[in-house]
Amino acid sequence: MSEPRSVPTLAWPSDATLNLPGSKSEANRLLVAASLCGRTVTVRGASPSGDVQALVQGLKTLGYRIRFADERTGKVEVAPRTNTGPARGQINCGNAGTALRFLVSVAAITPGDWTITGDAAMQRRPIGPLVAAWQQLAVDMRDTKGFPPVHVRCASAPLGGRVTLDGRQSSQFVSSMLLVGARLRDGVDIAFQGDLASADYARLTCRALARFGVQASVDAHGALVRNGFAIKEPTFDVAADWSGAGIWKCLSYLTGSSVRADNLEPDSGQADECIVDALRAIPAQGPHTIDATAMADQFLNLAIVAAHRAGETRLIGGANLRIKECDRIAVVARELTKLGVDVQQLPDGILVHGGRPLRAATIDPENDHRVAMAFALAGLLSPGIAISNPDCVTKSYPDFWRDLDTVVNSRRCVAVVGMRGAGKNTFAAALAARTGSSWIDSDLQFEAQATPIASFVEKHGWLAFRQREEDIIEDVLVPGRIVSTGGGAIESERTRQRLRAETLVVWLDADEALLRARVASTPSRPSVTGADPLTELGELRIRRQPLYAEVAHVRIDAAWSTAQQVEAALVALGAGCRWPTAGTAP
Repeated sequence: MSEPRSVPTLAWPSDATLNLPGSKSEANRLLVAASLCGRTVTVRGASPSGDVQALVQGLKTLGYRIRFADERTGKVEVAPRTNTGPARGQINCGNAGTALRFLVSVAAITPGDWTITGDAAMQRRPIGPLVAAWQQLAVDMRDTKGFPPVHVRCASAPLGGRVTLDGRQSSQFVSSMLLVGARLRDGVDIAFQGDLASADYARLTCRALARFGVQASVDAHGALVRNGFAIKEPTFDVAADWSGAGIWKCLSYLTGSSVRADNLEPDSGQADECIVDALRAIPAQGPHTIDATAMADQFLNLAIVAAHRAGETRLIGGANLRIKECDRIAVVARELTKLGVDVQQLPDGILVHGGRPLRAATIDPENDHRVAMAFALAGLLSPGIAISNPDCVTKSYPDFWRDLDTVVNSRRCVAVVGMRGAGKNTFAAALAARTGSSWIDSDLQFEAQATPIASFVEKHGWLAFRQREEDIIEDVLVPGRIVSTGGGAIESERTRQRLRAETLVVWLDADEALLRARVASTPSRPSVTGADPLTELGELRIRRQPLYAEVAHVRIDAAWSTAQQVEAALVALGAGCRWPTAGTAP
């Protein structure tokens, strides 16, 4: 088990672009269908997460010809199983529930004697309803008092037909039968016993099968799949994962950040896409109820949102979360309490009284990837939070910590404005050192590209300087950077527009007496108006004050010590990283 990992605090909003992993839910469905379709096909974008790797290895054990050709791009090559495959084997899926449940059904139609099991946590997760359904089709299959290990003996594939299945605990039972039912002569006609949990995932299975030319459907009463594959193209792409995207959508909601993913598709059919609408509906304060039934994998992220919003949040619809990798309701309530949050458990959720600062603590995710990632979200907002066994995130999101560092290092650019002599460079350098950001001064950048400013102005004039300065400032305003600007840069409308659109602006405001004292000690500064630099200070200050005020997000007194200025800036810049604003949408 890896050492606890401290989560860096975001400090202020981020502007980041990520490349999210492929959806493991979609990847596993496509890989099973690809293995059974009877054709050689390629699946691209399958993240080599723990769940996907467990499925691939299990299919190999069953004799299916499947391999990661390129883990970097998620390219998986799949060929039909031959008759010379193994006749027996044991498959250990670890804690990969989707893989285990899908493989049970694949084993049901694969000649041989098979045992499918998992780790201690997986052996506490139910499998009985799926086993009972296959037994109705005369498959020799038995579980262990309703749980894994599952033993399967297949002499020949069943014919298929009608079964009754209890899907109240997991829609994975239904998806598992649908994926394999397309290979059975009579298909599979499933009648539900009770309401189906997480029905959107069963519908996602139907969408995946449709890409292979398979007719499958699901409604409130049951599901149906017809025999036969009809592939048009041998290449299948996995969509980016909305389950992983939910963390960044919640961060954007809470902080005003803009964390984008170029490969994230709208209308993907993934259940967790509705996190966007759920966040949009949350009021800034007061009582609110969130029903997470349709987006169970976002329950934990929404619990962190609830801890940060003022008022009472009732988060419901998570009864089945008690039989996931851990009892997620009990664990999130315990760990939020550790952070000082007032939270009570409900049978299917939690009641949170949020709005207070969080305490520092080390979180125990109980080896659950979604718990670890949700509390990493909390750590981005509050200092002192660490995650035990951080590597458990590889189950679904192998590059999560790398992406988190990208988000932190892509904090919105901070531009420092103010009169000459206000101390912009000293402050900007100190703020950059405190936050691990890079710092650049637009005047120094100008001189590195051209000549000393005084010489350039003497030769070409202030207008030419301002035009060159505009280009330089436009180039240096990038996320993760602190930029100190020249005192007169603000007089350019183009520059003001860029500052407003792309940065958080800190204005170091100094009175005239302080400016005179400081400018007097640096007589080499060129005159702007033609008058003596000390004489023109008053006129320039009067002219520029309204322009500084126009763009500034934060005003800080230039007379304060540098340490005081940095502390004040951190508080002011990070204010939006604590509480959501009414009407904010990710």
